[in-house]
Amino acid sequence: MTPRMYKLAAAAIEMGSPEEAGKGIADIVRFLLKRIDGEKRGEAAKKLRMKIWHLNENEISSKKTPSSASMGQSITFIKTILNGHEPSYIRNVLANIVRNLY
Repeated sequence: MTPRMYKLAAAAIEMGSPEEAGKGIADIVRFLLKRIDGEKRGEAAKKLRMKIWHLNENEISSKKTPSSASMGQSITFIKTILNGHEPSYIRNVLANIVRNLY
């Protein structure tokens, strides 16, 4: 993950204004969409935009998730970001994630 992605993820976590939060989250999603073949990416992005648009804001705002869900989401995010890289690179990144978690 590049230093820019770290900044984007940190910015998304802090949220800020709706405009700043939306841009930061969209940048992360755009980064994740790069894993999709270029020929299929446009259609996938279009479908994703529609799915995001149709999310129910009331359901999201009232949702209470267990704290363990954060652990699962963190692992899924890490696996998604590292998908397709060399195993030695992944191991080094994982070691550094563990080292930097406080």
